[in-house]
Amino acid sequence: MCFSANMSLGLGLIGFAASGITFMDKQETFWVRTARAYALFHFAMMELIQYFAYPVADQCGYGLNLFLSQLSTYHIALQAFAIMPALATYSSDPTALKKATIGGATLSTLFLICIALPRQWQLFGLQPNFIGDMVACLYMGIYHIGYQIPAAFGSFVTHGSFFALAFSGFVWKDNWRIASYHCFMALMTLMMPQWLLGVSTGEAAAIYCFYSIPITASFMPYFKHWFLPPQRRRLQPA
Repeated sequence: MCFSANMSLGLGLIGFAASGITFMDKQETFWVRTARAYALFHFAMMELIQYFAYPVADQCGYGLNLFLSQLSTYHIALQAFAIMPALATYSSDPTALKKATIGGATLSTLFLICIALPRQWQLFGLQPNFIGDMVACLYMGIYHIGYQIPAAFGSFVTHGSFFALAFSGFVWKDNWRIASYHCFMALMTLMMPQWLLGVSTGEAAAIYCFYSIPITASFMPYFKHWFLPPQRRRLQPA
């Protein structure tokens, strides 16, 4: 396994292209294709951040590393708003997208508030090893860039983000196909590197962002027939 800045750049550019293709899917309503395209765009942006972070990895607390770390902090806070609406677009419930957008916006707003609060405020005195009472930094892990994210109530931000990525899709009616795929891929990229390779949680989170481009490629129009419920597949033009 060998990650590099050029790999992040390549996946980021692929993500931008995939976002554009997804937005041009005229078979879907404006808000459906916007939600799906934005999810791809959001994670493509993170790959660009990682591309610029490789040369300054481990230079914690100052300069370009600090700036990119702060961008990463806001990016992670906004993940719920990026992914939850996109996952809901495959549901047979016509209100799912609106509800997921409100839910994702609410979670992301709470995460942004946590980032603005004193980072020393942690639930029950816990000291999370990824998001919590720490200096913002992009560091070089065993295989990949890793994150240190300063935020109050780090356990809430960590597990809330994980819920959005891995489990929020199951909330919606007839949405188990896309939800199962994203849950499986989140577990494989977030948990397996920690269990099998001994990487830190912050490095595993960055590895997830790397693989998020092929994961969110599921939102592209070429694959939607695999994930739509049968009643919605029948309504799609041939």
